Amino acid sequence: MENAVDALKLAFAVIVFVMALSLTIYMFSEARTTADIVLHSSDVTYYMEYEGDVSGLTAEEINRRENRIVGLETIIPTLYKYYKENYVVIFKENSSDTGFMKLYDTKTNTDLWTLGYYNRYFGGNSTKICSFDVEEETKRHEPWVVNNKFYKDNLDAFLSGGQFVFPDGSGQAYNYSSFIEQYKNTQFIESLGEYTYNETTAGIVKERKKRVIIYTVYRGG
Repeated sequence: MENAVDALKLAFAVIVFVMALSLTIYMFSEARTTADIVLHSSDVTYYMEYEGDVSGLTAEEINRRENRIVGLETIIPTLYKYYKENYVVIFKENSSDTGFMKLYDTKTNTDLWTLGYYNRYFGGNSTKICSFDVEEETKRHEPWVVNNKFYKDNLDAFLSGGQFVFPDGSGQAYNYSSFIEQYKNTQFIESLGEYTYNETTAGIVKERKKRVIIYTVYRGG
């Protein structure tokens, strides 16, 4: 009889342990889900589909379409994260299909660009650049793609006006005029979206999506 009672106690203890363990796992799962939702909703690099042409709209109408009117105080922190979080930042003079803003001319050798790379904004092997994109900069063999310090150094020079010297000892350099000085009084429409492209790996073509932020000069309205 005593052995039977001990066995029942042991079985009851096992059941309680399993229930407690299941409850703990459930609570951790719920906490993780909640944390993911909070992080997802506060992440400025999460994008919706691009809203398209916003020319002629007032600031209030643009905001209702999930776009924002922003200044450099918003753009600069976004730029300093593009190479860490691997999203694209594009600048446009206007919302037309060809309204891309030339930020600088690449000094890399077009003959050495990775096979299959093309300038999606200005066409073909144009050296005009309107975006910050780790993937495209890598395919063009830009000198700052070596490490994060060089990415930052290049952005410092681009924004404040300065020189970024190629770290390979060639003596080549990018000499930027100050983006901040040029656009310090300018407002931009911030549009969030993504684009789709095909990537070929080991002969297999896969469809990929790239997150993107588009800054278009706001002309008022």
